[in-house]
Amino acid sequence: MPEVLNTRGRRAALGAAAVLVVWVIAGALLPSGAPFGVILLGLVLGGLYGLTAMGLVLIYRSSRIINFAQVEIGVLAATVAQVMVRGWHQSYFLAVPIGIAVALGTGALIDLVVVRRFFNAPRLILTIATVGIAQILGAASIRIPSLVNKNLRAIQTFKTPFHAQFTVGPIVFSGDHLLVMIVVPLVLLGLAWFFSSSDIGIAVRAAADSNERALLLGIPVRRLSLITWVIAAGLSGVASILSVPILGTDLGVIGGPIVLLPPLTAAVLARMESLPMAVVGGLGIGVFQQIVFWNYPRSSTVDVGLFAIILVALLVQRRRISRVDDAGLGGYVAVREVRPIPAVLRDLPEVRWGRTGLLAAISAAAVLVPFLLSNGRVILLTYIALYGIITVSLVVLTGWAGQISLGQFAFVGIGAAVTASLLVNAGADFLLAAIVAAVAGAVAAVLVGIPALRIQGLFLAVATLAFAVPVSTFLLNSRYFPTLNPSQLKRPILLQRFNLDDPLTFYFVCVAGLLIAIALARNFRRSRAGRSVLAVRDNERGAAAYAISPVRAKLTAFAF
Repeated sequence: MPEVLNTRGRRAALGAAAVLVVWVIAGALLPSGAPFGVILLGLVLGGLYGLTAMGLVLIYRSSRIINFAQVEIGVLAATVAQVMVRGWHQSYFLAVPIGIAVALGTGALIDLVVVRRFFNAPRLILTIATVGIAQILGAASIRIPSLVNKNLRAIQTFKTPFHAQFTVGPIVFSGDHLLVMIVVPLVLLGLAWFFSSSDIGIAVRAAADSNERALLLGIPVRRLSLITWVIAAGLSGVASILSVPILGTDLGVIGGPIVLLPPLTAAVLARMESLPMAVVGGLGIGVFQQIVFWNYPRSSTVDVGLFAIILVALLVQRRRISRVDDAGLGGYVAVREVRPIPAVLRDLPEVRWGRTGLLAAISAAAVLVPFLLSNGRVILLTYIALYGIITVSLVVLTGWAGQISLGQFAFVGIGAAVTASLLVNAGADFLLAAIVAAVAGAVAAVLVGIPALRIQGLFLAVATLAFAVPVSTFLLNSRYFPTLNPSQLKRPILLQRFNLDDPLTFYFVCVAGLLIAIALARNFRRSRAGRSVLAVRDNERGAAAYAISPVRAKLTAFAF
């Protein structure tokens, strides 16, 4: 025991020395330096990131999923607290416990209604379910303020009743910051005691290490799953409620990937398994964020840095994460193969005529109905056709390859920006621009997928989400694509005959693009490359035994 303590002490001393050296170097090299007040503000916000990151780690360890609704749980709790203070003029000391209770109840409801329903389902399905939960919670956060008072959305934030104020360096700290400095360490100490000394906490740790072994020992795994979700939701609720007085928030606006990215980065740095490392990672992310804000005018630079941190962390942790997730070889399959119609039934005249009649009816509706609709309705149908193309791409990637992409619209945005630039700046043909845009999207997908695909599990979803945020906030702007202003882009005349500025003509062009996408996907499914993708999805090791490269197969599906 003394040797362990000495080893930990040496590691802590080395870590502190490394942090001090980095601080001195950063202060000397950065344009505006790194004042201690900025570092302290980063630690305050980083502690809140650490709480949310701990919730992500807890859920991952217990269910082997990434809870993409983690931030939205806290946003809902903070919205309720703000509505009580500003809308119903209740006491802060009453609103905050009720907000936290809402977070705890939301976590319990998610476990009872969703997690238990998909307890034995493939992990990708449950992960996708958390994306849907995030949308539902976001919609609730938008709706609640308007139900209380339609003018409530104009209120930016609410303050704590503590009016202390002090200055460290160039930063003025208030009672809001001081409350975070007090509450976050207390929460961490309480969690440390819970997981190390209480019977329930020790059982949660045991179930997180191995559900099967815990069941053999008589530990009620499903009941512990409820406790885990409640704790994780409570952490997110506390973090969001404490952050609102400091950062401010617009009521009726969901958190989204931009808010999720910092705690998710901290959780990845913790390998999705270490709670102390999640806190340390959150503190580091908070300091990094504030130093960048202090030295560079573009806040979106932080998103690029977080994306780079996630990619480097995934590469460095490849072997260790692969060993942790190695037991779940088949658990990440997205969907089950639907059995085809037996040949005996498929050849029956009524079945053949039924399929032919259904296709004919759909085709006739797609062709004839737009002529009866207004231009606004035709534009809506055009969007449906465009979303259909994106859906086909997700069928290939998620359905056939068993991988989640949460950054699919980032590739859509890159393709759109490339197309606009070629049309406006180079006067390129529309079809040529579309082909170049497809190649640009495929190259971007491969570059993003290479690091994440070299490890097991759901980390591809993390990498694509981390990629989508800087594409939206940093890349797709007039600095890199001057033609992003819609007024500069006019729809061309296709093949010198079809004016795409006409809504009906553009609709039929998009429908044709959807049909081409479906045909290409069907051919890909029947090709050797498509069969290899399916084989890797069903059994990666078995496919590798037949000289199929799993990484190459996944990247092929991702690029396609």
